[in-house]
Amino acid sequence: MSQTQEMQQRYLPAMARGECFGCFAITESECGSDVSAIRTKAVREGDHYIINGEKTGVSGGMDAHIAVAPIRTNPQPGFKGISMFVLPLDLPGVTRSRIPDMGFNQVSRGTFFLDNVRLPLEYRIGEEGRGFYLTMGQFEVLRVCLAIAALGLAQASLAEAIEYAKIRPAFGRPIVQFEGVSFKIAEHATWIEAAKLLCYRTFWLADRGLKHNKESAMCKWLCPVVAVNAIHASLLIHGHIGYSEEHPIEQRLRDAIGFEMADGTADIMKVIISRELVGREFLPGDR
Repeated sequence: MSQTQEMQQRYLPAMARGECFGCFAITESECGSDVSAIRTKAVREGDHYIINGEKTGVSGGMDAHIAVAPIRTNPQPGFKGISMFVLPLDLPGVTRSRIPDMGFNQVSRGTFFLDNVRLPLEYRIGEEGRGFYLTMGQFEVLRVCLAIAALGLAQASLAEAIEYAKIRPAFGRPIVQFEGVSFKIAEHATWIEAAKLLCYRTFWLADRGLKHNKESAMCKWLCPVVAVNAIHASLLIHGHIGYSEEHPIEQRLRDAIGFEMADGTADIMKVIISRELVGREFLPGDR
């Protein structure tokens, strides 16, 4: 947290005790992958900023006490006019609305409406105009955490599918003895293991301070795809039981789909990977 000791002491101990919950509010109705397109604005007025705008798709937004949010402090277009703030969500002018998602119900995703919110200057993180860099600096490790979480859903689902296939009989024997089932299990177990190793390598690079934005993007693109495919296959192995709301696999499938877009879509990840492999000058368009 690039902030004063006073600000850290105000929130971090309470967060460690579970008394304060935070969220990261980046996305807007017309701004997702392109962080430089942020429109929510903060106008300085004496020793306060006056904030107006909207943040949406905020994971944990309905339960959070504070939000860390990049907000435009300079009307000039582009990333240089963005600053980072800690935004207490009990301030006058902040209202919230829950997003009824198909999955990740426990994440309580929401939209923030900010109407003339007065925020003291000390709630700005770092220097004015450095918000874009602070935002992007958090993504590389966070994306790997999300990727490996998706694999956790897949691994649990596949383990349950294996146990079920051992006891579910068809044509006089357990269905796991049919290669149509056992080969499917082998394939998805291999994909999960390979994807996990890619995540572990990326964490290893990050721990040593080595460049890892390409590997992070690889994890964020590949792992949710591996997870969705493995969970889908696990559901099919369970048959109609897996399709029931009484079984957790259908919920995991809906949750895993959310990982495919959270904190960067697959297409954006492929742009990052391509840029690192072939060079920015060979990418299409203005990048």
